[in-house]
Amino acid sequence: MEIREGENQLVDLSALRNLLGDNEEGIVEILNIFISHIPPSILEIKSLLEKQDWDALRKKVHSIKSYYGYVGNDKLNHMLDEWDAALTRNQPDIDHQGIMTELEIKSAAILQRIHQILLKNFGVTHKPSV
Repeated sequence: MEIREGENQLVDLSALRNLLGDNEEGIVEILNIFISHIPPSILEIKSLLEKQDWDALRKKVHSIKSYYGYVGNDKLNHMLDEWDAALTRNQPDIDHQGIMTELEIKSAAILQRIHQILLKNFGVTHKPSV
């Protein structure tokens, strides 16, 4: 499989491997949790933005930021951490749409990359959580 430029920066499993060691099943489970939770969370965040429900938005952003850390995307994890902090402070002039656009685009690429990793490295495709 050819990795396109920048794609290897989307997902870095080294921290997860350091944490879980040789527990391949655990790594697959965490990747599947990301696949299961992120798409509906992004839809919910979009809806909360439209409703301007800032408290619920902050809580949702806070709840998903660690998923990006688990898959080694420190940039998105940090971006969500800053968004969370700005929402907590009721900071004016937050570029919600810009953040949302970046989150959607990068999350889609991360999801695609995780599917590739699961297939190539673990010989599995996504198995939804029961």
